[in-house]
Amino acid sequence: MRIKTFLATYLLFLTLLFSISVIVSTYMTNSQTSMLRDKSVREYQTISANLANDLHRLYSRSAGAFDVHFQQATDTLMRGYQRYYSQFGIAIGLTKTLLTDDQTADSQPSDIQTDGIHTNQYMQLSFIQKEQRHFIHIIGTLPEPLHFFRLTYFLDITDNIVEMQNIQRVLLIFTIIFSVVAALALYVILRRIFGPLSIVASTSQKIANGQYDERIEVKGKNEIASMAFYFNRMAERIEEQIKQLENEAASKQQFIDNFAHEIRTPLTSIYGYAEYIQKAPLDADGVIDSTQAIIKESNHMKNIADSLLKLATLRNLTLTRTAISIPSLFENIEQTLKQFLTDRGVKLICKYEVETLDGQEDLIKSLLLNLCSNAIKSCAEGAGVIYLGAKKEGDKIILSVTDNGCGISQEEIGKITEPFYRVDKARSKEHGGAGLGLALCKQIAEVHGAEMTIESEASVGTSIKILFTTP
Repeated sequence: MRIKTFLATYLLFLTLLFSISVIVSTYMTNSQTSMLRDKSVREYQTISANLANDLHRLYSRSAGAFDVHFQQATDTLMRGYQRYYSQFGIAIGLTKTLLTDDQTADSQPSDIQTDGIHTNQYMQLSFIQKEQRHFIHIIGTLPEPLHFFRLTYFLDITDNIVEMQNIQRVLLIFTIIFSVVAALALYVILRRIFGPLSIVASTSQKIANGQYDERIEVKGKNEIASMAFYFNRMAERIEEQIKQLENEAASKQQFIDNFAHEIRTPLTSIYGYAEYIQKAPLDADGVIDSTQAIIKESNHMKNIADSLLKLATLRNLTLTRTAISIPSLFENIEQTLKQFLTDRGVKLICKYEVETLDGQEDLIKSLLLNLCSNAIKSCAEGAGVIYLGAKKEGDKIILSVTDNGCGISQEEIGKITEPFYRVDKARSKEHGGAGLGLALCKQIAEVHGAEMTIESEASVGTSIKILFTTP
């Protein structure tokens, strides 16, 4: 594209440049020619008038006779004229010709206009070249009654022609030099203009090949810099989208792997107990124990299905918001967890500074129950303390659950809200369910337009906050 633009622009430039040069050269030539022609006509008219006056006096002295004395006087007069005008590069001559009355009548005068000078005498002007010399030649007759004399005029304009040719040559050389300089300048300018475009094309190719971190260096504040800036923004958005897609793909794959693992364990257990019942001779107690184990594993699978269904439902849920009473909500949670707290020997302390919260009550209750249940499981038996709180900071209402349990390492905090993820690498169900509780909590917070933050330190405890923005 750069070469095409260069050729098109340069050809257009050359056309204009040489057209202007031709026009200027033609104008100068015409002006010089017109000036020389006008000069020659003036000089011819002056010479013709002066010579006619002098010849008329000689003619009067000879009583109108063209004798030998008149001819000698005429030749002497002409030699004087010739000597005088030769120093100006002008050669003149006078010849006698006899014209009949018919010839005189048929001869049409040549009207020559030279800057306001008019002549009606019979005259012919021409430019002639002889032996590498250039002349203006004028021939005409003298006024009456000397019309039988023909005056010839030669002006040597060789120097003028050579000077004009030198000027044209200089103009041509200047045009050629200027065209070469213009070509170099145009090449440099187009290179600077198209250089960033080449960088954009190269960077685009790299991005298309998967190098999403490629960027263009932005220089200046012109249109090219603006294009580079917005190109970089586009590249950043593409990189973000690619990373997001990669993360989503990884999360989906992790979800599938975790789901398969969670389902495989109870299915294996169910299959084993069913096969055991079928093949082994069991008494009534053995059958009851085996079927009880099958029921337990089936309930676990049902809980997983219910949780997944709830996650899917929450993504497209339209909330039914009401004013939730914080004291009643906390009391309800405490009554629900009372037996679990007693069995684990954990103490729940509720403290609230706000009375109401706008939201869907059953979801908020489910969120807090999940968080409190996880907190109870993380605490040591007989030594755990959990703080359930509600307070207002600025335009935010903050619900929090804080415990003094085993805590979570910093590497795990960013992953614990993923479905099926467990801090326990052995993935046992001793300290929890399927690993969907925090994922549900995060989803409930998001549908309420709230933010869930987790702060934890191993062997110290965990604090989870839900930040609601008040309308």
